[in-house]
Amino acid sequence: MIVSIPTPRINTNDDKVEVVEWHVSNGAFLNEGQEVADLETSKAVVTVTADKAGFFRSLVNKRTVVKVGEPLYLLADTTEELFSQPQYQVGEPSQVVTAPASASTFSTSIQSGRFSESRFSKAALQLIQSRGLTSADFPGAGLVTARSIVQPKFQSIEPAQANWTTLAIPSGPLTPRSEKVSLAKQAEIQTLSIGEVGNINSKLSIYFDSEPIRARLRQEQAFDGNIQPLILYEVARLLTQWPQLTAYFADGSVHFYDRVDLGVAFDLGKGLKVVTLQDANKLLPVNFYEKTIEIGIRYLENRIRPDELVGSTITVTDLSGFDILHFHPLINGRQAAIIGIGGDSAQPDYPMSINITFDHRVSNGREVASFLGELRTRLNSYALATDVAIASEDRYDFLEELPSVLNENPTAILTSSGCDRCAIGLATYYRDFPRDANMLAVFREDGSLGMVCHRCAGGWI
Repeated sequence: MIVSIPTPRINTNDDKVEVVEWHVSNGAFLNEGQEVADLETSKAVVTVTADKAGFFRSLVNKRTVVKVGEPLYLLADTTEELFSQPQYQVGEPSQVVTAPASASTFSTSIQSGRFSESRFSKAALQLIQSRGLTSADFPGAGLVTARSIVQPKFQSIEPAQANWTTLAIPSGPLTPRSEKVSLAKQAEIQTLSIGEVGNINSKLSIYFDSEPIRARLRQEQAFDGNIQPLILYEVARLLTQWPQLTAYFADGSVHFYDRVDLGVAFDLGKGLKVVTLQDANKLLPVNFYEKTIEIGIRYLENRIRPDELVGSTITVTDLSGFDILHFHPLINGRQAAIIGIGGDSAQPDYPMSINITFDHRVSNGREVASFLGELRTRLNSYALATDVAIASEDRYDFLEELPSVLNENPTAILTSSGCDRCAIGLATYYRDFPRDANMLAVFREDGSLGMVCHRCAGGWI
């Protein structure tokens, strides 16, 4: 008996999908629950599984767009029965990058055992292979990217010389090669077209040296030295004070969301996806860190749900991992601003930038400049040098606002740069909570003295 399996509906708003990859070879036996194919909608790539068992045969090629409900593949009780129907041509399987089996000879900066599994971006796998590492060197590391691997000093390598004699130069006009735009790319084009309508967008940028902040993160072993959780945390908190940045213009009116549902852009080699973090202003830096790791793992496994890719009120995109210091992000549809994070690790003190493209119909340059200035002040407050300066001898009068246990031992402040739980810096804490500020002394697991702010101690955040 032969059964025709229809194309499933993955997203309620999509009537068609594109076949990205088949996970089963024609003629192979397909078990119930086994992965069949990667299907791309306008929002996400989703790996679908089999509801029934049988010998498998695809009905469409890779990179083919299929309407929902149309036959996708066949299942039969025997291979003879399966191939009794007319043959269909299938696409060639794509190459899969796998982690090498060679032993590791390099150390890494990744803290092992913090997550239940490890997943690798394509760039990380290529770097692992080139450095002689294996996937076993990263147990429980969560999402491993090329940036998170400590790279040894490179030897001088001469660039490869192109063999120009083998290149055929056409004698007439060039005929371009054409490829259909994927469903996801079509949706992205439409969204950006809506966001750029009116052509009256402006852009402002700020710059700051991130090395002092990273030095503190390394000292306190926080977030594997990743500064992004702090940036997302401070951005989300500040957006509650600038509601015009979480709004959009339409039909002659400004429509305010009055919510900070942060859309965070991910691109780990399988296309750009903007995942929404709802009520981001209520999250702590550690929440941002864990959520981005978890989303990155599901991104690589095609397990991002379509409903997670809609509903953001503002978007944040980060190109600092590619050492891009400055760029012009494009506003998404039904939003009034987008925040771009840039950085260049090759420059002294690791300079970074925050770039905001904003709709001038909703906000203006003065408002956005004030937002960026406050954001830079808050980020710089996490720098190690700033907090140490507060604790210098000519500022001991500042310690009068601290608990009595610290008054008895003023130098104890030097053992902690801020709250051990929410990571807020002392300068920011005493500026934002001048009346309620009350740092409580606590002992860490290693016996050193740390501090917890009154909000964390009271369970308010």
